[in-house]
Amino acid sequence: MTSGYDDDDDDREKPSWRDIDRQRDGSAHTSREPGEQRPKSPRKEWAQKMYLKEIENLFKGKKATKEHAAALKEVHERAGTKKFGPAVKKYLKEYGMPDDWSTLFLLLDYEDTKVARDAVEALLALEPEAQLNLKEGLKSKLNIIIMTATDDDLREIAEEALEKL
Repeated sequence: MTSGYDDDDDDREKPSWRDIDRQRDGSAHTSREPGEQRPKSPRKEWAQKMYLKEIENLFKGKKATKEHAAALKEVHERAGTKKFGPAVKKYLKEYGMPDDWSTLFLLLDYEDTKVARDAVEALLALEPEAQLNLKEGLKSKLNIIIMTATDDDLREIAEEALEKL
């Protein structure tokens, strides 16, 4: 008696282990793109940001401290007052030339021509990456310095910087 199903007559080939693995790799539960990764969890992203911030602070040295933040805040709060000069002098003595646009911009009003020159040079170095409104603000400030400065050296510094922009 013939059962109608004969193992020897089966036209289908048995899949090889390689084919089985390939099918498994094509599962809907795995990524099809070789570089694709699972989205990071919010906790993991936060931890990574904190880690990178700590590394950045190591390279900043004294400028990553709370004391630096307080001194920087004082410079900004004293701008336009009689206490601006002493606040800037104290900051520069302790931390050196600042590296952020807004503080450097304030230093253009400082009485010491050497500090103003250094601030202009630092701003020119930051200028290529600066936003358009910051660049335009710097041009306006330099024009004001050219028109109002009583110090010839400061006027000359502003004119040279304006030519570079």
